[in-house]
Amino acid sequence: MPERRFDVSTLGEAMLRLSVRPGDRLLDAPAYQVHVAGSEANVAYALAQVGARSAWTSVLPRNRLAERIAGTLRAGGVDLSGVVWTNSGRVGTYFVELATEPRGPSIVYDRAGSAICAATPDLFDWDLVCAARIVHVSGITFGLSPGTLEVSRRAIAEARRRGCRVSLDVNYRTLLWPPAAAAAALREQRGACDLVICTAEDARDVFGLQGEPEDLARGLQSELECPAVALTLGAEGAALAEGGSVMRRSAFRVQAVDRIGTGDAFAAGLLWGWLEDSLPMGLDRGVAMAALKMTLHGDLFTLGADDVHRLLEGEQRRVRR
Repeated sequence: MPERRFDVSTLGEAMLRLSVRPGDRLLDAPAYQVHVAGSEANVAYALAQVGARSAWTSVLPRNRLAERIAGTLRAGGVDLSGVVWTNSGRVGTYFVELATEPRGPSIVYDRAGSAICAATPDLFDWDLVCAARIVHVSGITFGLSPGTLEVSRRAIAEARRRGCRVSLDVNYRTLLWPPAAAAAALREQRGACDLVICTAEDARDVFGLQGEPEDLARGLQSELECPAVALTLGAEGAALAEGGSVMRRSAFRVQAVDRIGTGDAFAAGLLWGWLEDSLPMGLDRGVAMAALKMTLHGDLFTLGADDVHRLLEGEQRRVRR
């Protein structure tokens, strides 16, 4: 890859997450924990923690809630030069009720009217957004509003025009749009992305694919005409289809504290390996970072490269025995 100002540039919404303690209900919780959240911001933050030069672009309103987001990301080493500040709109929020089995977590979104939803492509400095080796976008931004759909399309087109590698995380959200609409928008990007990240569930529900993980990964390669597809499999780990081969990695055993943000940590690890021209290395790192993220409260991956390497080296020693 040519030398660029950033290693990875991401674009999307950031929100504030308000969580109640495990065992409390949103209906009557006396207090909330506040965390910065948002898929693309999470990826940029995680990459910065492992030493990559990451940037995040978005639209934020001029208020203290947005300053909380910006301050957290800057403190984590994320470049915010491309953020557009506006006098309109708001910061989106979401509320999380954590629970253990047999109850799963409950999430309530309050993001309508957030500042980025009014964005248009002409709002952004595309030279700055694409001053990166990799430009990473997600299906969440495709689905937020008609404006952000156009922004997402433009981001991919501008990245390709400037010779950046393009990474797309499908990241389907049922509360944003129906599967058919998501599939149609993402299929427009056939041949435009170098790497696609998707859950096995989304491969089935959004794209209508069937079969074992290897079949799903190859199916997405064909569906989106993409050289490489990473498929996350939850407790079963992840798979990578690159060229004509498919490889699997098992998940680590985890006593989970908080599973939200796990997919973004995986994506960051995958991109970290890709920066070193090795998606198989990225697959290993992604599975490790996903496991480590589940030991942390909040959406952000706040550990470092040494933590990832130690986990991987420990696993290798265990396997050698």
